[in-house]
Amino acid sequence: MKKIIIFTFCFIYLSLTAFADNISQAEKLLKKAKMASVQEEKYEYINKARVLYEEEYENSPADINISLGLSHCFQLLEDRKNAKLYVFKAYNTDPSSPKLQKEMGDFFYSFQEYSTAIEYYKLALASGYLKNYDTNLQIAKCFEKLGDLENAELYFKVSYHLNTKSREAMNKINEYESSKHPDNSQELENAKYKYLFKDKKLPEKEQTEQDAEEIINQIIN
Repeated sequence: MKKIIIFTFCFIYLSLTAFADNISQAEKLLKKAKMASVQEEKYEYINKARVLYEEEYENSPADINISLGLSHCFQLLEDRKNAKLYVFKAYNTDPSSPKLQKEMGDFFYSFQEYSTAIEYYKLALASGYLKNYDTNLQIAKCFEKLGDLENAELYFKVSYHLNTKSREAMNKINEYESSKHPDNSQELENAKYKYLFKDKKLPEKEQTEQDAEEIINQIIN
């Protein structure tokens, strides 16, 4: 009896370890795919990741992370039908989850459906991602794609205050400031880094979450 219990425990442990290794490997492959400069190499990484996710999906079809992984693969392959199938499968398990709402936004963004993406990103903000840098940055990009530069600049500013190390947000803000002062370099220099809350900065770690939320609400409102 003891041998059976030990064998069962070992089998479960090895299965979980193999599962974790496959998922970890698939995630690494997708990261490599996004960085690949050669198209054939990119697709090779994606398809290897897809195979790993599909193997795990057969064993754990209800696992949200596997469904999201498969959706990410198909998004990179520009296969809208399958990407939608798996992201909706994950989303329908908990539509109130800010993580899954953001995933929906990412799905629509990847297929250039920017207005719909904004709707889901804003749902994510309202559900708990108000201070999530990636979500605010994606909203900024959506507004920029739609030609709404006023709102794009607003959300790039929010993004920068959430992550002051973000070169992407900083460069975009300076780009917008440059367009406002095309013939006055001194005025532009004075405007740089002074575009939010009259020199207010995000609170330090010791300050309260309420303070941070109040500052971000000042930007949005």
